[in-house]
Amino acid sequence: MSTLRRELQQTRDFDSLEQETFLNLQRTAGLLAGPLDQMLKEHGLSPSQYNVLRILRGQAGEGLACTPIGERMVSRVPDVTRLVDKLIRLGLAVRQRSTDDRRVVLISITSAGLKVLKQLDKPLAAVHRQSLAHMSAAELRKLNKLLVKARTTNTGD
Repeated sequence: MSTLRRELQQTRDFDSLEQETFLNLQRTAGLLAGPLDQMLKEHGLSPSQYNVLRILRGQAGEGLACTPIGERMVSRVPDVTRLVDKLIRLGLAVRQRSTDDRRVVLISITSAGLKVLKQLDKPLAAVHRQSLAHMSAAELRKLNKLLVKARTTNTGD
């Protein structure tokens, strides 16, 4: 019996190796995300809101429209505008019109948003290290390569 079958207390085999692998990925992601989600919750943020703030911080003061923000998200969400609205209400981001094209609305991180990220940087790095400390650097590199390969389709991406 596979480890995943035991964890899920599943009595019958998976339909396919692909199904077992897919469910294993979901199970692992869910378990690894737990401590991260809890830490973010303590700061009043969801993982998606945190992701948006990190994207905006990476812009080094330059604003970014909602569509490119959505394209850069680790986990795709259907309504980036709603996430941004919440960050604006929290005072962590601001919305402004582009000076080049008044039709474009740009989102930027505020100093309060930068302060929140700075508070979270070290504790989150520690959570990442603790979550995967049982794996060697070589294993982590191999896992990263396999995960990239799993995301890559046969369309040449």
